[in-house]
This record gives sequence, C-alpha cells and structure tokens, in this order.
Amino acid sequence: AALAFAACSRGEPAPASTVSLAADPEVAAATLQLAAEFLAPRALDIVSAPDAEQADLTVRLTGAEPGDALVTRYWVPVVSLDHPAAGLTMADLGELVAGHVDDWSALTGRPLPLRVLVPSVPVPPIDRWWPDGGPPPEALPLDEVRAALAGEAGVLALLPLDAVDVAMRSLAVAGVNVVFGTGDIATYPLVERIWLTTRQAEDDQFTQLLDQLADAVSRGLGVPAPAPIILRATGDIIPARCAYAVQRDLGDLRHAYLELGPWLAEADLTVGSLDAALSDAGEPLGCVETFSLLAPAASVDGLAFAGFDVMTVATNHVKDCGVAPCGDQAFFETLANLRAAGIEPVGAGADLAAARAPGIVTAGGVRFAFLGYDEIATYYHAEPGVAGTAPLNETFLREDVAAAALAADVVVVLPQWGVEYTADPTSGQRALAAAAVEAGAGLVIGNHPHWVQANEVIDGVFVAYALGNFVFDQDWSVETQQGVVLEVAFHGTQAKGVRYHPIRIVDQHQPVFADEDEAGEILQRIWDASAALE
Repeated sequence: AALAFAACSRGEPAPASTVSLAADPEVAAATLQLAAEFLAPRALDIVSAPDAEQADLTVRLTGAEPGDALVTRYWVPVVSLDHPAAGLTMADLGELVAGHVDDWSALTGRPLPLRVLVPSVPVPPIDRWWPDGGPPPEALPLDEVRAALAGEAGVLALLPLDAVDVAMRSLAVAGVNVVFGTGDIATYPLVERIWLTTRQAEDDQFTQLLDQLADAVSRGLGVPAPAPIILRATGDIIPARCAYAVQRDLGDLRHAYLELGPWLAEADLTVGSLDAALSDAGEPLGCVETFSLLAPAASVDGLAFAGFDVMTVATNHVKDCGVAPCGDQAFFETLANLRAAGIEPVGAGADLAAARAPGIVTAGGVRFAFLGYDEIATYYHAEPGVAGTAPLNETFLREDVAAAALAADVVVVLPQWGVEYTADPTSGQRALAAAAVEAGAGLVIGNHPHWVQANEVIDGVFVAYALGNFVFDQDWSVETQQGVVLEVAFHGTQAKGVRYHPIRIVDQHQPVFADEDEAGEILQRIWDASAALE
C-alpha cells in the first residue's frame, strides 16, 4: 500500500505548493519525517499520490536493479571468536538459516550443534534473501543474542552491522566481509535496500527541487558503504643475534620481511613491538648466546619496507649495545632511526614525560593515540631527567590513557608485560588491562612472553595479552617459532572486528603464514588459554 498523507483530489497534479509522495509502509514514517523537514522551510506541503505512477517522489522496497538502489542497512552473519568458520556461500547460509541442517559438520568438519538467532528488533528481511526458505529463525532481544554467542560454541546470528563488535567473529558471504572490507562490497547480498525515483516535471525548477528532496531522503535513510580502517599488529621483533647474522649473510637486512612485509604494508596502521636496539653505536654480536640484542641501524629498512607506522620501544632490550657498553647512545639512535624511516616510536624518550607521551597517528580521518609501557626491565625505566622507557604501573596507565583520550579518538595501549613462555596471562596483566579500559583505552595489545597468549573482551574492548614472536631466532621450541598478526577493523572510532593470522618463523628470522594445520594449533592455544580465564 502506498503511503497515505493528506489526500489530493481526483488525481489532479499537485499544485506548486505541494509535493506528492508514495512510499511502502515499512519506510513510510521515516520518509514522511525527512520530506517534511526538507520541505517545511520552502513552504511546501506533502500530499499522497493517488496513483503511485504519478508521484513526484516514490520510495519502494523492491526495484529493478540492485545498482540503482540505496542501501539502508547491512546485515552480518556472526559466530563466536573461536568458531572455525570464516565464510559462507549465500546458498550454504540459506540452508543454515532455514534449519535444513542441525550442526556445522559439513561446513567446518567439526560437529558443533547449530543454533540460529536473529534480533527481535530490527528484524532481518530473510524472506527477501531466501524466498523459498523455511520458518523464520529464533528471535531474541539483542543482549540475549550476544550472551548466546559468548556462551554457546555453535551459535550463528544475523546482526545489523551497527550491532557487530569485537566479541564476535564476522563471516564473509559470497567472498565479501563487510566488517574487514574484503571483496566487492557492491555485490554483498545481505542488505536492505530502497529504490527512490522522482518524476520528470515540466518545470525545471520543480525538477531540481525533487532531486534535492531525493538527496535529502537518501542521506537520511541510506547508509554509506563500510570503509574500515585496518590495523595490523605483530608480536616481538628482534632482528638481532642469529636473525641479524642470517640476513647479513644473505646480504639483505630486509629479508625477514620479504614474505609478509607487503601484506603488512597494505594495512592503514601497522604496529610492532621492537625488543632490540637498532644502532651503529655498538657492534652486533651475531649468532652467539647473548642477551645483548643489538642490530645495525640499517635494520630499520626492513621495518620501513613492511610499512610499520608505530613501534613500541618500551621493551627490555632497547638500550642494548652489543659487544661493549655504549651508554644511552644506541637507545637514542634507535629512536632517531625509527623516526627517520617514518615510524613513530612510543613508550620511550629523553625523560619520563617524553616516555609517557602518546604517539598520535591519523588514519581514515580518525586520530589514534598509542602508548607504550614496560614492566620487565626496571633498570631501563625513565625518570625525571633520565632517559628510558615508560614504566608500566596503574597510576601512570590511568593518567596517560585519560589524557590521550582527550587528544585522540582511539587510545591503543601497547604493554610489555607478563611471564615468558606461557600462554596464560598473570592476574597482574589482567588487572592492568582492566585499568586501561576503565581509563578509556579502545584496544590493548601486549607482548614479551614470546608465546601467543589468551585474549578477552573487557567492557567491549579487545585485549590481546601477547602475540608471540614475529622476527626472532628462538628455534629451540615450537611455540617460540610461532606467533600471530592481530588484525583489527575500525569503523570510524569503533572496533568492529578482530581476527588472528598465525605465522611461523623460518630459518631463525623470516615470518611466513602458517599452514592450515599449524595455524589451527596456534589458534587453539589462544582459545584454550582464553577459555581458562572465564
């Protein structure tokens, strides 16, 4: 049925003081409000068109070609973070939603029980996507859908994009993931659309007015295509010792980054944790047993090749000098070398205030503040008038995060913390993470343990306790040769999705993507450790 406003008599054309309108009931109220707001200052009234074909403006939920339509809402299939699925075809998703299968075995190889949920408000237009489908899925209030996703391994939910967050895993549909911006968004099928058409009037001024009205209604009802800001963060980077020696012998100090560097550089923000000094102030020790982790200044070329934007240097080897002591020279040269390569060092400086200051980087129109801290090497900590790293304690953390939140849109905390060679964060790590979130942090990414560690979501904020190694020579155990790259999708200032990309370090220096079996093992250690936190 067409939208019923004040009637126009006998189907005669609307006089110059009116605009006739026809709209489907589902969008009638919103269209009326938007049109009235636009027309009121112009002393024009809205009337209903007795014949929709003659309406000045028509708003319909169906039309000829999707490309001519306006998207009003994106819908996203989501599962728990540890769910094995990554994407579905439209046909497979339809089978799940229709209740034609009762577990995930055929799609993931795991016999997880399937439960399909949708929010009670808004309701997804499932009958438009699958006209021949089965009965509608179970509908629950949004908070109950969220609780089910967190508590039941096999839940599949269809949520509007604005309800998706980092506590869930978004799935690609037909090769398109709207959260992470992969695939051709124009072909994404899970959308609500409207079709707006205007009548070609004899009066050019009136035609122009109708075009302006259509634009106003479009802006009010439509949503822009998602344009996520992608952040990728690595584990520990230590291009020293054997990692240095291998690259030196290969004649290329960028060699560690040749496989994954181009992919890292594609991100809008690439973030790392440098647990070494990059300086020519001392002599590197090469492939020997040592804890003095110095690499040549030219090693920064590899970081630049990989597109790093931000590097926390609040780590326990940033003042190392190699063969012989060099005071703070290697430390200051490391900061200078990073800046010269266009990489913002955070978490260290000429004094305590400088070490605690955020590095602010803008991506996609959003200002991100990065704060680095170290709780491991107290002997390298900065003090008033003393150069060094930012000490990790709750007082500094709360003060700095709150201050950074006033200067930026999103605050990212990069702590060096925890116990080496374990997947389990300490109670102290968890308490500090909670303090950071309470103070206003939007993301927490830790490192130092040289193993992947658990994650958790605290009050809607994702916390990754450690990402393992990224560039290092620790080939004496499987776990120390593994890590993950964390990818976070921001939509504006909101983190909408996270996913891990497991890596394996080969030849004591070069990270590559892990194969499917090893990737599953790495992820399972994260999920097991995360489950143990509950």
